[in-house]
Amino acid sequence: MSKSLFAAIDVGTTTVAVSIINEDNIVIAKDGFLNPERIFGSDVISRITNSKKADNLIKMKDMMEQAILESYDKMLSKTEEYCSEDIKRAVISANTTMASIILGKNIESLGVSPFNMPFTSDEEIVFAKVKTRVIAGVSAFIGGDVLSGCLYLNLKDKEVLMDLGTNGEIVVKNKGKYYATSAACGPAFENCTRARGIYGSTTLSAITLLLKKKILSPDIILDDDMVKNGINLSFNSERINISAEILRDVQLAVSAIYSSLYLLIKEAELEITDINNLYISGGFGFNMSLRDSAYLGIIPEKLISKASVMGNTSLFGAEKLVFNLDSFNLLSDIKNNFKIINFGGNSKYQSIFEQNLTLNRR
Repeated sequence: MSKSLFAAIDVGTTTVAVSIINEDNIVIAKDGFLNPERIFGSDVISRITNSKKADNLIKMKDMMEQAILESYDKMLSKTEEYCSEDIKRAVISANTTMASIILGKNIESLGVSPFNMPFTSDEEIVFAKVKTRVIAGVSAFIGGDVLSGCLYLNLKDKEVLMDLGTNGEIVVKNKGKYYATSAACGPAFENCTRARGIYGSTTLSAITLLLKKKILSPDIILDDDMVKNGINLSFNSERINISAEILRDVQLAVSAIYSSLYLLIKEAELEITDINNLYISGGFGFNMSLRDSAYLGIIPEKLISKASVMGNTSLFGAEKLVFNLDSFNLLSDIKNNFKIINFGGNSKYQSIFEQNLTLNRR
């Protein structure tokens, strides 16, 4: 008797997560690993730039395919009941750049205005020896991972999804429409500190401690010694150096997220006090302390009591989609009701951004 397994995959810029699901819709194995494409750059822009050189695009696709093959084999080698040949179909949820690389699409258009998408409808390919459906995003900056998260959460009116990782996406739903934007987080929450062996959530907790001890001022005015040497401290039994560069990156990212959230809620014809639930997901969001995020001003204090950390909603949505293909009809309905808001060049955004370049409660 043949067995059927299903694979759900979330491909992030920094990390990849894989779930194996059996015929009873039970997740029997999970795996996670660093995105092997990171040797071509730690962020999306670097990958786009390096994809133009020689056969780098093919190499990136092949590296991802090999990594997922190895993930399948590693997970199922631990069971006597299944093998990788039992995987009948897979779904990949990813940001637009990562998804396009998997499909072997030219991604140069994602790096220059008007940021055209290489593909706009879901596509099926044989990937890692499995028939795989790759979810199409809504725009260059709002990918299939965000759609998948909205599906999993069954986002309702007056609710917000903040997907925080290497990139930051925010969705506010009201009157059946999904208002979405991408916040320019830069390297603040993932790459600027991970390269130094410190994860983003630890960095924010350390900066919060510096503020509480008044070693650092909320307006991030640094003396010459801080600029040159950074700030050394002991945190969770580790010696950490918070450099001036890290502080500036965090300062910019905090204001970008807060300002984008504030204005997006306004675009949805709501006030902060109208929001019923704020869901936080993504690689960084999963580990972020809500208390720290309120202290630093990432999230308005009025929303902290309504905030929930939800884990990898992109992966959870993919798990739902791969087991029940009818869920793609719901995904299509969600996608058709998206409204993308770009705050680039918006004078009101720039004003709010400049006003909130401090690390304090809002």
